[in-house]
Amino acid sequence: MKTPRILTLAVVLAAAFIFGASSSTSKVIVTTPPAPTPTPWPDLSTLTGFSNPSGNKCGINGAGASQEKKALNRLKNRFRLPEDAFEAITLNDLLTLNQGHANSQHNDIVGFPNSDDPNNQRAVTVEGFVASVFTGGCAQHGNTGGESCNCNTMVKALCDVHINVLPQQGMPSAGGRNMFVVEVTERIRRLAAQGLLSSNIGNNWSVAKLQQKLAGHKVRFSGFLFFDTDHANQAWVSDPQNNLGSSNFRQTAWEIHPVMAIKVLD
Repeated sequence: MKTPRILTLAVVLAAAFIFGASSSTSKVIVTTPPAPTPTPWPDLSTLTGFSNPSGNKCGINGAGASQEKKALNRLKNRFRLPEDAFEAITLNDLLTLNQGHANSQHNDIVGFPNSDDPNNQRAVTVEGFVASVFTGGCAQHGNTGGESCNCNTMVKALCDVHINVLPQQGMPSAGGRNMFVVEVTERIRRLAAQGLLSSNIGNNWSVAKLQQKLAGHKVRFSGFLFFDTDHANQAWVSDPQNNLGSSNFRQTAWEIHPVMAIKVLD
C-alpha cells in the first residue's frame, strides 16, 4: 500500500503531466498568430535605392530647406505605427479642424496649421468611397524636381500614391468638391511588402495594385492626420468661392498621410 507521501508525489507528477500536455496542445491549436513585430522595427529613416536629383538615397527630412519644411516632411514620412489604437472619425470631422482664413487683402489663406499643430499627431481611422487612385507629386516643381518630401524624385514608383475619397458614393465631386485625400508613401509600401501592416488587399501597395483593389469600393483607411500646407489655399472648406490663392481641387487640406492600414469593406 502506498504511503501518503508517495501518493501525494504521484498526484503532483500526474498534474504536472496533464498541465504540460494541455499547454502543449494549446500552442498547437493557435491558427491565427499575431502580425510579425520585429525587434527593432525596421528603421526607414533613410531609404536607399531611392533615385533622386541628389543621389540614390533619401532621408526622412526629404529635401526640405527650412526647418519648418523639414518638420513637415518628417510628418509625411512617418513609418512607425502609433503607440495607441487608431481613433475612429468621419471624413467630415476633418472640416471642423482649423483650416486657416482669408488674409486682409482677401487674396490668400493664412493662419493655417503648421507642423506643430497637435492634430498632426492624431492616429485616425476613416471610411469612404474611393473615387480615384493615381501617382502624385512627381511633376516638375520649379527647377528642383518632384516633391520635397521625396527628395525631389520624379521616379513614379517612388512617389506618393494619392487616393481621392468621397464620404459616400455618388456625392457631387466636380472640381474636387467633397473630395478628401489619403496618401501612401514609399516607406509605407516597403513596410507593407514585409507583411508588417494590416490589410485585406495583400502586401503589394503599388499604385497599380491599389488602383485595382480600391477604386470603386468603400474602404477603411488608418493612418496619421496631416495638414498639407502646400494646398492650404486650394480647398473648398476655406475658400468656398474659389477666389483666394490657387484653384481649388479638394475639400480640405487635412488628409491621412501616411496611410498605415487598409481594409476594403464591400
